[in-house]
Order: sequence, then C-alpha cells, then structure tokens
Amino acid sequence: MARLIDEYINSGMLYNSILPTSEYCAARLGLSESYFNYLLKFVTGKTLCKRQETARKMLEKPINTPATVARQLGYSNVQYFSLIFKKIIGVSPNEYRFLNN
Repeated sequence: MARLIDEYINSGMLYNSILPTSEYCAARLGLSESYFNYLLKFVTGKTLCKRQETARKMLEKPINTPATVARQLGYSNVQYFSLIFKKIIGVSPNEYRFLNN
C-alpha cells in the first residue's frame, strides 16, 4: 500500500489536487472497491473520509464549486458527492461554501 501511494505521489497527480480514490487503489491492488474499503477500515480503523476534510478546505476557496471539488476528488458525480458531504458534514456543499466565504 505504501508503494502504491508513493507511485501516486510520484505520478504528479497530487499537483492537480486529485487525491487517490478507493476505486483507484483497489484497481491497482487487484481488489474490489468494497473489499479494499473493508481492509482499509479493518487495518487502520479509518476510511477514506480524508476526502471530506479536503473537500471542506477546497470549498472554502471561492473559485471551487461543488462540481469541481467532486471531480477533483474522484466522485462519480456531483449529486453523490453532495449526498455524502451533507451526510458527514451536516450541510450541503453549497451551504458550506456560502457559510465559509
């Protein structure tokens, strides 16, 4: 796993603010995404919710829209991102932007 993350960093994708998704990691390791998430939670006790922290920071910049953030963080679509964001943070991405700008 550490080698996978190192390869991702060395690829330059982080320069574009694109964090590795669980889908990316699972594919590179030859696992299903759900099994990868299970293993990650089992081994570390954490999930890839780090994306939500990153999303909050990105939404605090007026230039970033929810659609832009969703795309850069690897969500399949903005609706899914908004649903997850609201479930975890408590407000929609647009509300969060409004409150923090």
